[in-house]
Amino acid sequence: LEKKAGRNYGPPGTKRLIYFVDDLNMPEVDAYGTASPHTIMRQHIDYNHWYDRAKHSMKVVSNTQYVCCMNPKAGSFTINPRLQRHFTVFALSSPSSTALTTIYNSLFQGHLEHAKFATGLVKVGEQLVDVAIKLHNKVAQIFLPTAVKFHYLFNLRDLTNIFQGMHFTSGEVIKTPLQLVRLWMHEASRVYADKLVEEKDLTQFKELQLQVVREAFPDLEA
Repeated sequence: LEKKAGRNYGPPGTKRLIYFVDDLNMPEVDAYGTASPHTIMRQHIDYNHWYDRAKHSMKVVSNTQYVCCMNPKAGSFTINPRLQRHFTVFALSSPSSTALTTIYNSLFQGHLEHAKFATGLVKVGEQLVDVAIKLHNKVAQIFLPTAVKFHYLFNLRDLTNIFQGMHFTSGEVIKTPLQLVRLWMHEASRVYADKLVEEKDLTQFKELQLQVVREAFPDLEA
């Protein structure tokens, strides 16, 4: 923001500033059902100004708007209606396994073809996507967050990170189905196992990974 005339502030020139507020529902709710950050936001949206607590003066802030998202697994699951009425609300559910297969198949198959992988590996890639999604769902169901393991949160960002790592390879390096499967196992371990803090969790993850690989690729030798 820059100072305009008098007590007016706004983005440079004729630009419009968008505030992105992540985890809108995370601030603690007081005994009256309100949260201080929400009240500040509502005041700005309603009256287009804030108060400078140091100078005891009003600052009019124009040409701005808010885009927010909420945490679906933590925090309060309702927002004060006086704030929520200013927003258009979109509720997005997690995509189904079928939708995930379509999305990641398109991305991974495109890479395999563009990076000149052998035809046989392109076919294996389809199975590998199914295996990756199956392992991801099992990891998310088994390794749940606790007070000590609060970081045990596995979402589609982790699954995407696995395929992003695999996209650095090319057909000149990976030439057999076994090499491609081993690459996926390495990337999955890098993403999932690096979050696990107990030896028993690591052992359980390795067993899960080997189980889904053996079920999908019974003919491959370790």
